[in-house]
Amino acid sequence: MINPRTLHVADYRVGLESRLLDVRRLLDAGSDDGVHMIGIHGMGGVGKSTLARAVYNELIIAEKFDGLCFLANVRENSNKHGLERLQEKLLLEILGEKNISLTSKQQGISIIQSRLTGKKVLLILDDVDTHEQLQAIAGRPDWFGPGSKIIITTRDKQLLASHEVNKTYEMKELDKNNALQLLTWQAFKKEKAYPTYAEVLHRAVTYASGLPLALEVIGSHLVGKSIQEWESAIKQYKRIPKKEILDILKVLMLWKKKRRIFFLT
Repeated sequence: MINPRTLHVADYRVGLESRLLDVRRLLDAGSDDGVHMIGIHGMGGVGKSTLARAVYNELIIAEKFDGLCFLANVRENSNKHGLERLQEKLLLEILGEKNISLTSKQQGISIIQSRLTGKKVLLILDDVDTHEQLQAIAGRPDWFGPGSKIIITTRDKQLLASHEVNKTYEMKELDKNNALQLLTWQAFKKEKAYPTYAEVLHRAVTYASGLPLALEVIGSHLVGKSIQEWESAIKQYKRIPKKEILDILKVLMLWKKKRRIFFLT
């Protein structure tokens, strides 16, 4: 039977299963001794949200929770609608109450603390970028009941440390084999492409730098294209990248620059 609360994870789950297993081990799945709060960190486009959705789906099948909530795009939604809206969504999803209208984040914190204490919940905070967001939605483990699992995805590892999230998992780029497999599935809708595409596929994989989102964008743009069109597109990407790919690769360049600075200091 399919749980109606499950989320779509990805069209092609390339390289996902081993990462899912790593996070499940980190969570001590099935244990009810306290609240388990972990962080998944890594650059944008590397697949943190995809992994979080996969973990969410597995946990709601494997365990019984008093309430479930997946708060997607926390960074974007808090900027657009305010933290109070996210707090209201959390209370709606877990308690089922539709008439909660918060006037301040402080009021939201108070209600979350008082109403969710003692409840075993599964809460995903996806794409968090400020300490204020964490404080407003999952300030302390004791806000929730034993066996609760709180998963936070973010680009900022230091943000997790400042919130005393001690269990963390770093999401890294796909290796070349997995990257090639994902691009092939995305562009050709099957496990293997024609041998004549081998060289151009390897060039595209190198260009995408192992980022799943970049591979998906490239693959979706080149579905059904001839090898000559692939060659032309990759040359064009290098001269004037499509905006979606350019944005993703800019994140990659900034990420690598920050890492170099970190190691030098």
